[in-house]
Amino acid sequence: MILLTATTDKVQLITSAAVAIDVHASYMDASNADPPVVKGSTSGRQNTAINSAGATTDIVAAPAASTVRNVKGITARNKDATTACDVTVQFNQNATLFELFKVTLLAGETLEFVEGVGFFVVKSSATIDVKLRVTSDYVNATTSFTDITGLTYPIESGKHYCFEAHLYHRSDATGTGSQFGVNGPAMTAMNLMGIQQITASVTAATYGSSAAVTALDTAAVVETTGPGTNTFLAIISGWVNPSAAGTFAMRGKSEVATASGLTVKAGSWLRLWQAAA
Repeated sequence: MILLTATTDKVQLITSAAVAIDVHASYMDASNADPPVVKGSTSGRQNTAINSAGATTDIVAAPAASTVRNVKGITARNKDATTACDVTVQFNQNATLFELFKVTLLAGETLEFVEGVGFFVVKSSATIDVKLRVTSDYVNATTSFTDITGLTYPIESGKHYCFEAHLYHRSDATGTGSQFGVNGPAMTAMNLMGIQQITASVTAATYGSSAAVTALDTAAVVETTGPGTNTFLAIISGWVNPSAAGTFAMRGKSEVATASGLTVKAGSWLRLWQAAA
């Protein structure tokens, strides 16, 4: 149970991201008068919709004077389709704060508190199989990997995921290579390979393919000669087994720092799906 015994006691939820978190709390109120007045108890509930990053929101209000409020249950569901959110449940005792539970809720997950059981997370029943696409050209003029806009998605610890990306890309000149890799949380294991055209000649095309890459932010193909203003295809595929929850990201960079080093064209896509353990 969680007992609120003073008019300055309340339960709050802290959220890290501006995603839709719906909260329901149920409680029972009983008299705590001195001397005690036994009149049974009354039930109550509080519903709260949160959609703010860095917000601290009251999810169980303080009881009235001479009243004990016994919190029977709390649910907090992340309704967002793609974005994870850190949630922290804290007890506020007249501005003295006590952290009760903290967890990262992935998209579709629900944090629950049940009297006599405690806190736990209900996983989303859906198995991930998402198809993402680039809606507007992504440009990286630097030699540092950055996320390709639109090709990111939250993944869970301990799961196994496969992926395949088709990246239609250009470079500022045929002498500038385009390089692709992935990023995400810490990995128990991973493997990716890539193949991409590395000459500007369609009729005499040659391709570059990688050996197995087993590290984040590592180019699947260390390309040093790019397609220039022609649009060519890079295919990056592989699997990951994260040891922590986080966000999987397809990433790109230019071989050299130049004004329009790498452009990944709108319409490029990524499929990410959960595989059997």
